[in-house]
Amino acid sequence: MKNLNESPEGEGSRPIIRAVSSGSAGIAEAHRNSVTQLRRESPRPVRSGYGMQRVTLSGLILLVGVPVAAAQAPAARDSPAVGAAAPESASRQRVSVGYYASFAGSPVDQIPWRRLTHVCHAYLRTDEAGELVTDKAMPSRVLTDAAHARGVKVLLSLGGGRTSAGLERVTADRPAITRYVTRVVKMVAENGYDGVDIAWEFPRNRETRAGFVDLVAALRRALDIQAQRRERSEPFLLTAAVSPSGFFGKWIDVGAVIKRLDWLHVMTYDMAGPWSRTAGHHAPLFPSPADPERGWRSVSIAMNYWHKDRGVPRQKLVLGIPLYGRAYPVTRRFAELDPELRKQHGTLTFAQVRTLVGRGWPADWDDQSKAPWLQTPDGKRLIIAYDDRNSVDQKAKWAKAEGYLGLFFYAIHQDRMSDGTHWLIRAADRAWPLEK
Repeated sequence: MKNLNESPEGEGSRPIIRAVSSGSAGIAEAHRNSVTQLRRESPRPVRSGYGMQRVTLSGLILLVGVPVAAAQAPAARDSPAVGAAAPESASRQRVSVGYYASFAGSPVDQIPWRRLTHVCHAYLRTDEAGELVTDKAMPSRVLTDAAHARGVKVLLSLGGGRTSAGLERVTADRPAITRYVTRVVKMVAENGYDGVDIAWEFPRNRETRAGFVDLVAALRRALDIQAQRRERSEPFLLTAAVSPSGFFGKWIDVGAVIKRLDWLHVMTYDMAGPWSRTAGHHAPLFPSPADPERGWRSVSIAMNYWHKDRGVPRQKLVLGIPLYGRAYPVTRRFAELDPELRKQHGTLTFAQVRTLVGRGWPADWDDQSKAPWLQTPDGKRLIIAYDDRNSVDQKAKWAKAEGYLGLFFYAIHQDRMSDGTHWLIRAADRAWPLEK
């Protein structure tokens, strides 16, 4: 494989990525059957830049999230497919979706428009009382006008990691859902958005399972009515972000919602972090034989879960690519994590990771999982799991070959280099070119 990690054009004088055999140092102990499902996937922490704490770790400024664990009961079976369906286009070209985080403060002119088909404006938050939280950057006519001038559609993304309580409050009451949806759809129409993305992280029990169904149905109905009133040439879009595994995924009633949704954003990342038992890669394409939790922790397994286990058509599944890495306070991959050191974990943007590579931090390539790792030069302080252009190239080609609808990126600003380019988004576009 051509080394993609050295220069802006993906060519360098000396490769820094080295293949790692399954027998190399860093292989964790064998998987223990007594590990609970809760340890395998606790609720995801809030994403980078949103409600995070800044801590210093080995001289770096890292962002640390705080997960909230909750025990779960068995899920009910999926309902039969019901209700009005999301209108299908005559032919579906691949989508390239970028999450634009308004809380990051990046100007809209820094978005790599020509490599995207859609932008999700994150996030329209909901407070614990169930009220929408707006600010000067949310909603944004500036964003939608800039996107439309370049042929890109924009979805208003509801939720985010800190708004689960608010969405649970809203969806516990049908009149509250109606009031909430009315406000959201009014905001969509008045600010030029092309639809809504539901980023509820995550429905977690029977009550929230039913609430998610009600929310999707109410949004689909209200968006269709608004499209007719405005005589739009095409319907508003409705999408949703979902967990990469059945731990939370089982609380999505696929039969009741999938025909009302245009597609699902499968969050194929954050599959490891400070809440995990071992220091696994948080977004490997394939499971590593060295990973004690390899039975569920990979992009390929996550996508197969939604397609094969849950019956979602491939053309309604979009694979997620993180534009950040996760740092662990250990010296080898798949080492046991000490819960007492949770505050010493962190996240770095891909741009920050590249800075460390430029300073001589050694990177290794795990060819079995198609995933890169970074380590401190002395090998004694921490390791970083991240995506680079090699791994993104592999993921894009795999998603295309498997027949999935496309890719999404979280979050755009984390991939912006000092020269204004976006290396990972560009790598995906080269591996699976858009047909704009």
